Amino acid sequence: MKLGELALKIGARMLVGGPAVRKEITRVCAGDRMSDLLGEAGDGTLLVTHVTNVGLMRLLELMDVPGICLVKGAEPDDAVLETAKSCGAALMVSREGMFETCGRIYLAMYADARGQGRE
Repeated sequence: MKLGELALKIGARMLVGGPAVRKEITRVCAGDRMSDLLGEAGDGTLLVTHVTNVGLMRLLELMDVPGICLVKGAEPDDAVLETAKSCGAALMVSREGMFETCGRIYLAMYADARGQGRE
């Protein structure tokens, strides 16, 4: 499923879009430890996290991550937004917590994989 379509389906607000919204998401990794996120980050992976600090900027700079979904309405600072833009990664925010956000992502991607939920 394309990142922009997924954001719409789960009700996330897109803070940084650009070309990344057209990238296909094939995996999702949720966590708050940078080591876990780094271990799973890569092309086609959406990262779901609470982390909005300098570690997130380093992860964006080091890995080819198409998108990050922040949870609980987190508001990243300008440096994180600029890093996402310069790295070509989409950055979106869900107002829901980690569990609810991941559940919505799962349902959206599962329905899409089964050919359901399409207009």
